[in-house]
Amino acid sequence: LALVAPEAFTWQANPAGAGVADVGDVGDVADVADVADVTLAFSGESALATWVYAAAAPFATLQDEVSSTDLQAAWQAGRLYLTPETEQLLRAAWGSPAQPAQPLPAGDEALATALWAAQTGYDPPALTLLPFDALTPRLKVLRVDGLAPIDPAFDPAGYALSIPIYLAGDPAGVAQVLAAWPGPTTNRSAALITTVGLTGPAGMRRAVADRMDRYGINYPGEETGPVLQAVDIAHMSNENAFASDCPPADPNDSDNVCNRDEYLSLMTWMGIDVNEMTGNHLNDWGPQALLHTFDLYAANNIQTFGGGRDLASAAQPLLIEHNGNRIAFVGCNPVGPYQGWARENYPGALPCDDYSAIKAEIGRLAAAGYQVIATIQYLEDYQYAVLDEQRQAFDGLAAAGAAVVSGSHAHHPQGFAFAGGQFVHYGLGNLLADQMWSLGSRQMFIDTYTFYEGRLLNVDLWTGINEDYARVRRMTPAERQALLQAVFEASYWD
Repeated sequence: LALVAPEAFTWQANPAGAGVADVGDVGDVADVADVADVTLAFSGESALATWVYAAAAPFATLQDEVSSTDLQAAWQAGRLYLTPETEQLLRAAWGSPAQPAQPLPAGDEALATALWAAQTGYDPPALTLLPFDALTPRLKVLRVDGLAPIDPAFDPAGYALSIPIYLAGDPAGVAQVLAAWPGPTTNRSAALITTVGLTGPAGMRRAVADRMDRYGINYPGEETGPVLQAVDIAHMSNENAFASDCPPADPNDSDNVCNRDEYLSLMTWMGIDVNEMTGNHLNDWGPQALLHTFDLYAANNIQTFGGGRDLASAAQPLLIEHNGNRIAFVGCNPVGPYQGWARENYPGALPCDDYSAIKAEIGRLAAAGYQVIATIQYLEDYQYAVLDEQRQAFDGLAAAGAAVVSGSHAHHPQGFAFAGGQFVHYGLGNLLADQMWSLGSRQMFIDTYTFYEGRLLNVDLWTGINEDYARVRRMTPAERQALLQAVFEASYWD
């Protein structure tokens, strides 16, 4: 246990040569263990703790899964990249391999840097096993037999990389230790996790609205909805206002730029908690419709950011505390149009201006302990590559202290970056849109961010493709691999 919880345990050797746990800083438990001759083991009946590990590779990896059988084979063949501590633990839990592991340095950044250096392409992965709470956004978690500890519904039971730790020895002593032991009992506590799902542009008009009327209001979200329902905080950037006088759907009428009120039930069914208000089209049906939209969101417990009823409210960050994680949402629109921007007594999106105000706000929030998610409604560009001006704007928010910078404008997926160590996704593609004219305008991401104990731990990518002008389905493995390769090649990994 000293290998997985060094803050609580150190190892000593007893005369028989076995490992004896010496528990530090936890009261009288150490004395009980020594007197009762209680030892730790990886099998038994008296469970003390379960440590959860993850299989991971560099973020720019195409492979998504690995079997536990293949992991064991890689362990035996010395193909895993491991820190000395993890290798020592696996030797105790799995037995000695035929070949030693490939060495990795300890420390989050050093480990990730070495792993990236070991992988020469997007596949095959340079594969490591590491404790769940040692993950970083620069690493991609691979599912093991279909399971991953970053999944919102993860259950460690039956997961191949859950390492149970037991007490062995005198039964009376074991009972004493269990009664006195205050923890930790795991390095993955669900009570400390917050998951956030970020999405790209959305609008319930034209052909999307037509399909909702034909096939049911939930039709566009039949496959994306469950993804967003599973996270703790689900985001949407619905760019159209709701209006009581919105006309019936017409798939060929581009002037129909509003949502009918009943379409809000799609958002509530999908579990949307937060709607971003940076969109270009918020005021296309007029400011009264936008004020009505704010009323609808408030009545349905959908919080907003990036825009408001006036300029002052548009500039306010959205602050959420969940499971001990402090999350702040900020966003702005640098491209207009003018009638879409909030003014002193006029509703709309927050203008970015020269970005100085939002950068200052990000810095203030980060200094106060918030994990800042910053979004930008940038100029739309239908390609995977990122314009230099866009990169400069996004990376500037990362440099200001945003943990995540995400492009809410992109009707076409764009690449990634680790800007100053912060995670940037320049564009996600459409969540709800009828843009079917190209492969790129049909492709999309939902990014799920896992926060743990007040820091961004990992990012998981769900990939979909638009069908029938409205409904996004999960990509096939071949479709997903093609999209990932395209965006990885358009990304900035330095």
